[in-house]
Amino acid sequence: MEVLMYVALDALITGFIVFLAGKLTAVEIEFKEAVICVGLSSLLGLIPSVGWILSIIAFFYLLKKYTAADIWPDLILLVVVSKLISVVVLLAIGGI
Repeated sequence: MEVLMYVALDALITGFIVFLAGKLTAVEIEFKEAVICVGLSSLLGLIPSVGWILSIIAFFYLLKKYTAADIWPDLILLVVVSKLISVVVLLAIGGI
């Protein structure tokens, strides 16, 4: 049960960050779609040894499906910007 709570919280927070990154990179993605992409990739990431690669593949596949944007440079830029925002948010939370 604790793992499901973690995945749900991670999906909401990271989904919002992906949504914000979409606004910054001009990739049209809805909040609900971002949460679905992040949530499913997080669940796949829980599979031992191969989960991380399945997670990355699923994340890009779902982003491509929901946004119809090009992998390069749009989706790559979306993921990089969302990771940068995540680092800034984590540093801000850690500094409080």
